[in-house]
Amino acid sequence: MISRCVVVVSLLVACGGSSDRAGGDVTPFIGVYATTSHTRAELPGDNVPCADPGEPVVSPAPFFRLAVDTFFMDPDVLGVSDCTDAAGTSCRDAFVTLRAGGPGLEDESANSQTGGGLSCQLYFSHAEATLTGTKLEVESLDKFDAPDISSSDCTVQRAEALSNSSDCQTVERWTGTRQ
Repeated sequence: MISRCVVVVSLLVACGGSSDRAGGDVTPFIGVYATTSHTRAELPGDNVPCADPGEPVVSPAPFFRLAVDTFFMDPDVLGVSDCTDAAGTSCRDAFVTLRAGGPGLEDESANSQTGGGLSCQLYFSHAEATLTGTKLEVESLDKFDAPDISSSDCTVQRAEALSNSSDCQTVERWTGTRQ
C-alpha cells in the first residue's frame, strides 16, 4: 500500500501543474486561528454544487493553523492544518496549500492520470483565503472527472478546464479568529 501511494504522488508531481504567483506576502496569514465554523460538502460517488454551503463538520478541530508547508519547504507556500491546541503543536494537515494572490492567498493545481489499466482521471483544486482584521476565511474546492477518452487526450490542459465547472467533488470552508 505504501509503494502505491508513492507512485500516485510521483504521478501527481510529474503530471500536475500549479499556478505560480510572484510577489505578495504570506506572513500576515501565518498563525493559529480558533475555529468558529468548519463546513464540508461532499456526496460520495457524485458531485455537489461548488456554491454549496456544506454541513458543519462533526467534531471539528477547535483550532486551525496556517504555516509554511513542510512538504514544499517554500516560505511562500502555506499549508492548512486542523489543530487540537491553541499553540498549534498538535495538528493534522488538511492538504490545502495557499500562496500570495487574489485578495489574500490563493492556489490552484491541476493534474491528469492515466495508464496501468485506469481510465483517464482529471483533478483540479482551487483554494483561497482572506484575512479581515483577526478573522480568516479559507475555502477549498476540489473537482474531478473521469471522461471516457484516450490516454493521449488525458492532459493537464483538460484538467485545468475543470476550473470552469460549477460542480465540485468536495467543498470545504474554515472560518476562524486569530489567537
